[in-house]
Amino acid sequence: MFRSLYLFIVFLLVTGCSRSKSGNAIKLTLENKKAIELFAQQLVKSINDYDYTLIRNSWSNEAFGKRVKDLNRVQRNVFNYIFEKEIKDEIKFTNISLVNHVNSEKGKIYISNIEHFNSHSEITLLSIFDNNYNFIIYRVEMINGKPYLCDFFDLKSGIWYSEAIKNVINLNSRYDMFSEERRTTNLAWNNSNLTLRKGDTLNALYYLYEIPKTHWVGSGLSLMKLNLAQSVSDSIYAQVLETEFEYDQSLYLKYLYYRYWNDSINLSEVYITLKHQTGEDLKLDSLIANSSFWR
Repeated sequence: MFRSLYLFIVFLLVTGCSRSKSGNAIKLTLENKKAIELFAQQLVKSINDYDYTLIRNSWSNEAFGKRVKDLNRVQRNVFNYIFEKEIKDEIKFTNISLVNHVNSEKGKIYISNIEHFNSHSEITLLSIFDNNYNFIIYRVEMINGKPYLCDFFDLKSGIWYSEAIKNVINLNSRYDMFSEERRTTNLAWNNSNLTLRKGDTLNALYYLYEIPKTHWVGSGLSLMKLNLAQSVSDSIYAQVLETEFEYDQSLYLKYLYYRYWNDSINLSEVYITLKHQTGEDLKLDSLIANSSFWR
């Protein structure tokens, strides 16, 4: 039951939400802000040096758990269970994968922006590779006088990971394991995976369209369809892109759509928004000029 619940995270990773949330943490002092800025520099250096130590030791599971808010007692018990069973390992994997990806692809990571709020800070990191780039934002809180990572925000997905977990739990509270929507979704998802393992990418794509609209939450499902379509043919990709763009107007889907159809005017608006969200300007201008892909 819980493993089935957790599978829905892949569908929900791009539900829109506020970039920052207020909390009850202690207000940051000037010294705290300087400590966080130094921590950001050390974090970037450690990732570029292929050193896992800092990113492994600077994550607070407790602070992350507090970010998953507004759950009732039953939902909190569900969260506690799946956190111990899967989520904490997924977080560790995500952080380690950032180090692995930067180094295996011979890329480099940079600080794009550090934004300080009342009781936390957000560090925006830009990863640059030969022909592509990506962003991730880490939330940092001061705990016992030290900076700790406690959540992450992928610009492609447009949602905090803590919010994605809460969405999963809320969705599965609304549609339990006996509901037709849940059973139809699980059947379509399983059939798609089974068909894909058999090497039939096109029918794996078609199965994803059998998932009911109750579970079309965010852009995660759209991106899965596009990834499969890209493996089939350019014409299928174009058809899927048109279909998904009608449903999903997120920043990343706009980027994919306008870039594919060479709509330079609307694509420029996407870049303006991206610059605003990341605080990045010169490096992004250079990447755009070199036709690097936001991947």
